[in-house]
Amino acid sequence: MEKTVNITINSFPVKIEKGKTILDAAYGIGIKIPTLCYHKDLCVAGNCRVCVVEVVGQKRLSAACATPCEEGMEILTNSLKVRNSRKHIIELLLAEHNADCTKCYRNGNC
Repeated sequence: MEKTVNITINSFPVKIEKGKTILDAAYGIGIKIPTLCYHKDLCVAGNCRVCVVEVVGQKRLSAACATPCEEGMEILTNSLKVRNSRKHIIELLLAEHNADCTKCYRNGNC
C-alpha cells in the first residue's frame, strides 16, 4: 500500500504522506494559507473556513486544514474564487465587531 500521494499545489508537484492535509502539504513547500481556528496541537474543526482552497474538479471549496490529500489532487490556493470567499468570510466576522478599540479591554489586540 502506498504511503505517499502525489498532488499539485499552484502548479507545484508535491509528494506527501498519505493522510496529511492540504494545509500540511502547502506549508511543507512554503505556501502560506491563512487560518483562524487551526492549531497543530488541537483537534481539527474546520469551522472558520478562512483556509478554503479550490480543488480542481470539485464544485465547492474545501477547508485546507480538514481535507486529506488524495492522489492526483490539483489544488489552487489563491484563485479568484478562493480570494472572494475568504474576503466574504472575514467581512462576516467583522460585521459584529464594534471597532471601538480604545474602550475595549483588548485595546486592538483582538
